[in-house]
Amino acid sequence: MMGNRRSRSAIAALWPACLLAACSTVEQAPAGEAAYAIVPPPQVQGTDYRLSPDDVVRISVFHEPDLSLEDARVNAAGAIHMPLIGDVPVAGLSADDAADEIARRLGRRYLVSPQVTLFVKQAVGRRVTVDGEVRQPGLYPFDGRLTLSQALALAKGPTRLAGLGQVVVVRSIEGSRQAARFDLGDIRRGEAPDPEILPGDQVIVGLSRAKAILGGALLAVPALATGFIALDGGH
Repeated sequence: MMGNRRSRSAIAALWPACLLAACSTVEQAPAGEAAYAIVPPPQVQGTDYRLSPDDVVRISVFHEPDLSLEDARVNAAGAIHMPLIGDVPVAGLSADDAADEIARRLGRRYLVSPQVTLFVKQAVGRRVTVDGEVRQPGLYPFDGRLTLSQALALAKGPTRLAGLGQVVVVRSIEGSRQAARFDLGDIRRGEAPDPEILPGDQVIVGLSRAKAILGGALLAVPALATGFIALDGGH
């Protein structure tokens, strides 16, 4: 069971208000169990990294060393330049999907059933922004999976007077910036799961700092069961 009695009562008070009227401030961003519905603990949700511009990859074409590349960089247009076939758009694809696309293009004219593997050597696109009441705000790259508490550790942790119960996570969902709130104190005490942070997320400690950084009003969304509410002007 997650959270304490106080967080549960706060959730119960929040949802009817959001369902009946627009959520207009960052204080009304879903918290507790509602927030975990969309930012679950790592064991609930996996991540499949998507290639981004400036990522560096190794591409191996079986039995074709002249077509293989050790340090291929995804260019600003989101493509990798390959021998024979030129630029191959890969931004937004997983490593396996990108390898399949390269194989498909090679097989179209040059090779019979080519076998291609792609390994991400430097995942520049795996970054998280940590801001607000932390010791070293900034944009941090990371490998593998990352939880909320680990993201805050990248920024050397919250400041001494930080509001641990007011940690806002901003995520882009289907082209819209959306937000949810978490209680770092509960997470540290083992009373709440540590949610997974995804590449591109923004973590802000402190409600007043979140309001100053995000700007604009928060808008209610039709399906509040997602656990987030949309940010005005999301893109």
